[in-house]
Amino acid sequence: MKEFTVFSGMASIMVIALACVCFGQVKVKEWDVFEIEMTAQDETSNPYVNRLPDDGPGYVKVVFRGETGKAKGKILTVTGFWDGGDTWKVRFAPPAGGEWSYVSHSKDAGLNATKGKLLCTEWSETEKNANPTRRGPVRVCKTGGRAGRYFQYADGTPFPWLGDTWWNWTKRRIKFESFKKLADDRAAKGFNVGQLFFAGRGWGGDSSLLNGSFDRPDFDHLHHIESYIRYANSVGITVWVHGWWNSPHMDKTIGADKIRRWCRYMVHRLGAYNVTWVLSGEYNMNNYGNLGLDFWKQLGALIDAEDPYDRIIGAHPTPPGWGGGAEAPQWSTAEVLHDEDWLDYNQSQTGHGKWRNEMIPRIVTDAYNRKPPKPIVVTEPWYEFTRGSASAEDIRFGAWSAICSGAAGHSYAGGHVWKAHVPEAPAGKDNWPMELSFEVNTLDYPGAVSLGFMAQFLRSIEWWRLSPHPELVLENPSPFCAARPGKEYLIYLRWGGALKVDLKDAAEADTFECKWFDLTKSTLRKTTTIKGGATRTLHPPEDYPTKLQYKDWLLHIKKK
Repeated sequence: MKEFTVFSGMASIMVIALACVCFGQVKVKEWDVFEIEMTAQDETSNPYVNRLPDDGPGYVKVVFRGETGKAKGKILTVTGFWDGGDTWKVRFAPPAGGEWSYVSHSKDAGLNATKGKLLCTEWSETEKNANPTRRGPVRVCKTGGRAGRYFQYADGTPFPWLGDTWWNWTKRRIKFESFKKLADDRAAKGFNVGQLFFAGRGWGGDSSLLNGSFDRPDFDHLHHIESYIRYANSVGITVWVHGWWNSPHMDKTIGADKIRRWCRYMVHRLGAYNVTWVLSGEYNMNNYGNLGLDFWKQLGALIDAEDPYDRIIGAHPTPPGWGGGAEAPQWSTAEVLHDEDWLDYNQSQTGHGKWRNEMIPRIVTDAYNRKPPKPIVVTEPWYEFTRGSASAEDIRFGAWSAICSGAAGHSYAGGHVWKAHVPEAPAGKDNWPMELSFEVNTLDYPGAVSLGFMAQFLRSIEWWRLSPHPELVLENPSPFCAARPGKEYLIYLRWGGALKVDLKDAAEADTFECKWFDLTKSTLRKTTTIKGGATRTLHPPEDYPTKLQYKDWLLHIKKK
C-alpha cells in the first residue's frame, strides 16, 4: 500500500490508496500541498549525498499530467526528496482545477511506477480573500503598463510586499506556540512576507538544518520548521527562505558542492509551499566566502532550473561599510546581478543607522531606473531594535519614501522578533541594541504598528498603477510622490508643511478628493476637495507654529 498526504494549513488528511491494481482518487484544493510517501528498496549509507549527486539528477521524479478542466494539457515534473531512513516524499501543489494523473520514475524499484489520480477543486473568491496564499505563489507581473514593477499572486492579484524579518527562528528550542503568536500578530497587522532562515548553516549549529559536516539533514528539526511554514501559509503569509548564511572562506569550511546540494534539496522539499527563494544571506557577490561572482550566478540559475513552479528568486546583499561588503560595495543586487535572467527582483540591505536609512529613496530610484524593469524591495532597512532606537518616524520614512520612489513593497524588523528572542530560547547579548525584557510586547512597537497601517492602506487603493513622479511636488523638501498624473496622487510629507501639487494633467473642471492621514496616529484626519488644471497649494490639517511638534503625513489625492 502507498500513503498519500494532503496538507491544508495545519490540517493533514491521510488518504490510503491501493497500489498496482486500482487507485482511489484524492481530492485536493488548488495550490494545496499533496504529498506522496514512498519506500526505497536500494540501500545506501547516506541518500542525501549519494542520491543527490552534484552533477546528477534527483533520485525520484513524479510527472503530474492535467487530464480535465483547466488542468488539461498541463505537465509538471516534481523531484522527490529523502526524509530519513528508507522514506522518500514528493510534494505537489496543483496549479489548476481538474483531474490530474501522476506516475513516479526512479531506478529504485520501491520508488518507481507509483501511480494515482487526484481531483483538484478551486477556492471561491471569498476563501481566497480569507487566505491570499490560496491564490498561488508570488511572481512578477509580466503584462500591462507597469510590467516588471510589482508582484502578484499566480492568479494575477497584485501583491504588495510587506515583510517581517524572522532571521533566527530556526533555533531548536523555540516552541511552535511562540511562532504561532508571531505569525498571528503579523497576519492581523497585514504583513504578508516572513523572512526566515531555512539554512544549511544559520547563526551557528543551533539554527542550522544540516549537521556540522553539512552532509546530513536533521529531520526532526526540519519537520518542526516545516510546521512553521505551513502555519504561516495558513494565515496568509508567504515565507521568504534562504539556504545559507554567508561567512568568509565558505569554499573551505563548507564547499561549493555542499552549498549547491542543500539549495537543490531545499527546492525539492519546500517547492509545493507558498515560499520564495533567496540564494543566501549577507554576501557581497565578489569574494565573500571565496566563491566568486560566477558561483552565485550559477547557483541562481540552478535553483531556477530545479523549481517547476517558477517562484521568484532574489539574493540578500551586504551594504557598503559592512565587513562582508567592504571589497565589493553594493547597495542593491541591481548593481551586480540585474541582467541575470534568473534574478526576478532586486533586494537592498541599507543596513542600520540614520544615515543608511536616508539612502533608501536613492537606492530604490537607482534600481527602478535600470532596464529591463524589475521590482525592488528593501529587505533589510534600519531595525526598530528597541523602542526609540529607530524612531517610528524613521521607520515610516524608509517605508513610504521607498513606495513613493517605485518600490514594490518594504520590509520591517524590530524588538524580539528579528533575532528570535523568546523565553524558551533567549538571544545572547551582543553589540546590537535589543529589548531583553519579556515584559515588553515588542510586537506592538510604534514602527510595526505604522507598517501595519501601510499594509491596510495599500490594500485600499490600486497602488500597483502608481509610478514615481517627484517632479509633481513643488516647494516642499519631501518630493515623494507616486501617481497616475491627472487621476491619482500619493504623497508622503516627512515634515508636513505646505506644498504645491502639479495637477495640470487634469482638466480644470475635474474635482479631486484629498485625504490627509496622520501617520503618527495611523488615522484619517481631514478630507477636502480641489480642482485640477493648475498647480494647487495644499496645507496639512495642522502645522508649525500652531503645533510645535512636526508630524509626517500621507496625502492621497484622487479624481472623483
